[in-house]
Amino acid sequence: MKNSDLSAVEEMQIKIAFLEDSLAKLSEEYFTQQKEIQRLSLTVDALIDKLNTVRNDSDDGGLSIEERPPHY
Repeated sequence: MKNSDLSAVEEMQIKIAFLEDSLAKLSEEYFTQQKEIQRLSLTVDALIDKLNTVRNDSDDGGLSIEERPPHY
């Protein structure tokens, strides 16, 4: 191998190492975001359930969510 071929191989090895590191970081970030999305989805589901409960309770003679309070 020529000296220039060796430096080209070394250069490719450096690029591969950089790409592997970048891929690992992206994979970790993706995993973190997926966990956050799952947590937020559970929160939204809980809020929807609570809203539906409040709406159902208001159908039983309570105040409606859409009604304005007396001070408006």
